[in-house]
Amino acid sequence: MSLVFLSIVSMGVLSAFFAIMLSVAHKRLKVEEDPRIEKVVEVLPGANCGACGFASCHALAEAIVREGVNPFSCVVGGKNTAEAICQILGIKSEGEVEKKVAFVRCGADSSERAKKAVYQGVTTCRAANLVMGAESACSYGCLGFGDCKNVCPFDAIRMVNGLPHIDILRCTGCGKCVEVCPRNIITLESFNDINYRVKCSSLDKGKKAREVCAKSCIACGRCVKSCPYQACSLENNLAHIDPLNCQVCGVCSIVCPTGAIVEIRGK
Repeated sequence: MSLVFLSIVSMGVLSAFFAIMLSVAHKRLKVEEDPRIEKVVEVLPGANCGACGFASCHALAEAIVREGVNPFSCVVGGKNTAEAICQILGIKSEGEVEKKVAFVRCGADSSERAKKAVYQGVTTCRAANLVMGAESACSYGCLGFGDCKNVCPFDAIRMVNGLPHIDILRCTGCGKCVEVCPRNIITLESFNDINYRVKCSSLDKGKKAREVCAKSCIACGRCVKSCPYQACSLENNLAHIDPLNCQVCGVCSIVCPTGAIVEIRGK
């Protein structure tokens, strides 16, 4: 009985000793956090989306305060957030956050894509892409399983007949959907009030492209010949629009025989 009692007392003494040592170490080794970090965290949107290049909003706040990272780094918060951060830091607000939103370079829904097989595997775009595109006969277009929708932290993507549609007002340009798309058909684009974009990624020649997709660019060149501002070009069987030369006249969209060139309203 005495041995048991002695063991209990010994364990109690040791526990108290280590508790005291830990308390002392904590006080001596504690790193005081700059109070401005928490203030910056409070004005950041708290999305933790990683679009700034940091793992979390708190990590970005630390980098801004301690390392002098650009206060305009948060694309989600935009200009208002950046200006609030500058006010916290007591620095002049100089810079701009370029607004970009996601754009899907495919315009064909499930009814407009030719099928080559019946797919019964894992219903994700990434998995389907590993088995030669699952059902889709087009090697470049959307696979339609909604990986982009599932990863979007802002509910800015909805799937309509197997094709993602971006809500430009909700999209913050975080880039999560861009990262997850296995076919790289989602890009981040700068949009003005009205824009024209080629909603296709196919590099197939016209006949083959049209066989597998009703909305595919067939490289007919009508947009190139009709554009009065030389903003359209053809490269690798795919039309391109130069946003710097484009004067949003809409002629390219009108003459496109497949509807692969569409009007996008940025606001």
